[in-house]
Amino acid sequence: MANWETEISSSGDNSKVRGIDLETVMDMPFSDAIFLILKGEKPTERESEIFNTILSSCIDHGIGNPSTVASRTVQSGGNSMNTSVAAGIMALGDKHGGAIEECMDLLQSETSAEKIVEKKLEAGEKIPGLGHKVYEKEDPRSMKMLETAEKLNLKGKYTEKMLKIHRIFGEEKTRLVLNVDGAIAGIMSDLSFEPELGKGFFIIARTPGLVAHVREEMEQPDFRRVNGDYIGD
Repeated sequence: MANWETEISSSGDNSKVRGIDLETVMDMPFSDAIFLILKGEKPTERESEIFNTILSSCIDHGIGNPSTVASRTVQSGGNSMNTSVAAGIMALGDKHGGAIEECMDLLQSETSAEKIVEKKLEAGEKIPGLGHKVYEKEDPRSMKMLETAEKLNLKGKYTEKMLKIHRIFGEEKTRLVLNVDGAIAGIMSDLSFEPELGKGFFIIARTPGLVAHVREEMEQPDFRRVNGDYIGD
């Protein structure tokens, strides 16, 4: 069997991460090290600031979302930290944290904003990056990210394309908020990240929140049961 080969990192006396000595990486802010290991290059100061803003924006978002409920429920059944956190990560899907990848795919395609909206409306499909269960007028996380990208002169063609999709959809059907997935998809595309990392961004950002919730749940009585109503015959 052939040995594993990687361009990501090495171990031992001369450990490196993406060609940089591990000791040097250890001096970097954690978000910069994440940027490095995912993209293979250090971020600029502007890229560092926006990437940190993106990760921090997704660190947690209340107790009622699927990933947090999953983590805390599994913990209440008497499981370990890693099992409980893993349950939360597995609950992240296309409708919760997973729309970033699909949205990046759309933005990085050759299809125009007008055509994207037209096709989605004809198919009766939702547009990733638009709409939210909590926010009706605007998603404050998205607004903060867009303001930061504007300030840093990092709001490029993909973010503008997302904003155009948002505007056209509002004109053609109904106004929905530009959610955190849409803002991240635009900005990360402008930073030349590939769509396949979309879900990864959210997993990395949300994991500390899941760890905190699991730790809090450890102090609760075992076996959390939520009441439900039988509606059968």
